[in-house]
Amino acid sequence: MVMYKGPVVLIIMDGLGYRKESEYNAVYHANTPVFDHLFATYPHAILAASGCAVGLPDGYIGNSEVGHITLGAGRSIKQIVTQIQDSIADGSFFHNKVLLDNFKKLKKDATLHIMGLLSDSGVHSHQQQFYATMRAAYECGITNIVVHPFLDGRDVLPRSARAYLQQLDDFMKQLGVGIIGSIQGRWYAMDRDGNWDRTKQAYNVLTTKQKHQFTNWNEALSYYYDKDITDEFIPPTQFTDKAVIADGDGIAMLNFRADRARQLTQCFVDPHFDKFPITHIRLAFFITPVAYGSNLNTASLFPTKLIHHTLKELLVDAGKSIFSIAETEKYAHVTYFFGGGREKAFPGEKQIMIKSISVKTYENHPCMSAPEITKTVLDSLAHEPKDFYLINYANPDMVGHSGNFEATVKAVECVDKQLKELYKVVIDQMNGTLFITADHGNAELMYDKEKQQPHTAHTTSDVPFVMIQKGWEGKRLAYPMKTIADVVPVILTEMRISVPKEMKE
Repeated sequence: MVMYKGPVVLIIMDGLGYRKESEYNAVYHANTPVFDHLFATYPHAILAASGCAVGLPDGYIGNSEVGHITLGAGRSIKQIVTQIQDSIADGSFFHNKVLLDNFKKLKKDATLHIMGLLSDSGVHSHQQQFYATMRAAYECGITNIVVHPFLDGRDVLPRSARAYLQQLDDFMKQLGVGIIGSIQGRWYAMDRDGNWDRTKQAYNVLTTKQKHQFTNWNEALSYYYDKDITDEFIPPTQFTDKAVIADGDGIAMLNFRADRARQLTQCFVDPHFDKFPITHIRLAFFITPVAYGSNLNTASLFPTKLIHHTLKELLVDAGKSIFSIAETEKYAHVTYFFGGGREKAFPGEKQIMIKSISVKTYENHPCMSAPEITKTVLDSLAHEPKDFYLINYANPDMVGHSGNFEATVKAVECVDKQLKELYKVVIDQMNGTLFITADHGNAELMYDKEKQQPHTAHTTSDVPFVMIQKGWEGKRLAYPMKTIADVVPVILTEMRISVPKEMKE
């Protein structure tokens, strides 16, 4: 099937999963004549994009970071959540030298503040980390422990925080130490788009004494739910003066995914921070599961290793030029994650970020910045064509997170319109090749029938894959593809680039 000609384009329809059932399936109900025709006409497959197939524990939902790492690497990479879970299970977590050495720095009257996303989604963190970190601290003799959970409601159900908080409370009572000092939705604590007004509110509730409208998280949650405010958007709320982080205290940030932890972390560890006025607190330590970047000085528990022999690296070695593009929401995914953890562009790579619209959710803007992405790609193809294009359309995922079925249908339809524009140029005019797939599921399941509430999280669904070139009409897929890790070896083969042994194992 090797007939490599013009530009090769890989399109990632973020969050567009495959599910046979039509009920609550925004992908099924969307009018997608272009993708439907391509999938019916050209070589295609349904690929696994969750759990063990992408280096996660069995049964875990897929996510954008893991999906792009796997797609870029062309093989399943053991993900950090798996490493952490394994270390807790085998006991090595409780002997982690970095963790224990830093805990020993904490003076007797100082407080350990534990913060991070509290849920069992395993996308940014996992609730087991809270329990393990508290147990390790207690075994080190630390008894002043304040926990600051960030509420999820996005990678899990929108009103699921009460169960997670109750489990945390029960664990602390059993352990005999620890209090929940504050809560806040991830919309505030985990912004990654430079909305520093949100980060400021998140920071202030952690570092400044507040008026205490509620005495505990249960009261607060009931109040916010009555006002129809779901977990993700619950305002930063403090319950006790003990929640205030002071000089000499230590922080353990549990989020292992860096992109949504950097802004808040920067407030504490960047000596030149200038986004808004802060109190420069002299911390005993700031622990993170992994390094958050070379410019953020934290004590990381698990080493981050660059992934070598990724698609981009192999393209560069073969003398090919690269064009990577996404809007703000997914820019890190087509650059840092797809590139195997490389922070800078590869030689010969052009990286373009189209600004995302600054809104609370995208349900009123289902097209997001997709048309601008397409226009930018078409301009490049017309005036300065590259050998390989990596394009991410965030719509099915980001609008899917809103839980709005109708808006997600429109989001999927918008992406289909982009496919039409790209097909006309890449296939009809330039005799190129299109590879279309997704990184994980989301939009194909929009309602949880059992819990009777919108389903805003990712799924364990498989995802579609189709490869398009003139002359491939009616042909069967010639490759034994099972997971999204198999996409890159196919691309390399079609571009007549040798597939490395790591992708064959």
